[in-house]
Order: sequence, then C-alpha cells, then structure tokens
Amino acid sequence: MIEQNQVVRIGQFVKPHGVNGEMALTVPETLDWTEDLDCLVCRMDGILVPFFLESVREKSATTLLVKFEDVNSVEDTRRFIGVTVFMPRRFVVENESDEPAWNSFLDWKIVDLNAGNLGTVHAVDNSTPNILFLVKDGMRERIIPANEEWIVEVDSERCILKYNLPEGLADL
Repeated sequence: MIEQNQVVRIGQFVKPHGVNGEMALTVPETLDWTEDLDCLVCRMDGILVPFFLESVREKSATTLLVKFEDVNSVEDTRRFIGVTVFMPRRFVVENESDEPAWNSFLDWKIVDLNAGNLGTVHAVDNSTPNILFLVKDGMRERIIPANEEWIVEVDSERCILKYNLPEGLADL
C-alpha cells in the first residue's frame, strides 16, 4: 500500500483531452521530474492508487496532458476528472536553491505547539514573496505563512509540520 509520505501532490485532473484517453492535469509552474517517470498516483475512494503512464507531455507551463495505460476513451477518463494526483517522491527533482519546495507540503498536517492541530495544507499561494499555506480544518480555512523561522519540526514520516506561531496567528 502506498503511504502519503511516499508521494508529493502535484495537481488535479480537470478534463479529458481529445477522444483517445488523454487528460489535462493542472500542475504548479515549478513542477520538475526525472526522465524515468513511469507512473502517477491518484487518490481514488480514499486510497492512493498507482497508474502507469503511456505518455505525458506539456501543454502549457501549468497543464500536462497525461495518458495512462488501458485508458483509451473519453468514457475511460470520466472516473479521473477532479481526482487529486501525486508523484512518487523518487521521481521528484530536488530543488537546488535554498528555497524549500513548498508545494511538497500539500496534504500535510499543520500543528502549532500552543494551539494544537490547525488542519491540512489544501493549497500553496506563491503569488507573492511571502509564501502562504491555505489550511483547512473541516469548514474552517486559515492562512498560515510558510515561514521557516516558525517551523520547529518537519515530520516526514507522518507528514506533519510543527509550528511555533506568534501569539494570536493561529486564531485568525
């Protein structure tokens, strides 16, 4: 069984492309992978399921066209539309800069030392110099800065970021 800490969330299937089983996958502009990428992992009915690639090609900086083996028609693609897609960590090209790959924390839990569990990282906003995590806990959504100075522990085994947030920030 594939565990959450073995994969990195990369995007979501948005629609079929053509009639031969190809699908449009939205991804972050910074996504980079090794040349031997042979599968992607989809969250299907609550579990992570690998699917082997027949082809993958860029349509734009934020859209890939993906074709899985044995998915050969528009009808075959219907079960994938809206599905969250992950890449096995072994295929992710490591970031060579000092800046963390913030998108790799999608679906991780955020825990503050004082406030406790704040929720799960649902999205990363990197449109400004201050990177922000959009964190959901049920119906509540918080915006937590991805500030390295406030992160006190990165638990890769359990996919948890532990924070020591300034007083009052967890309450926003």
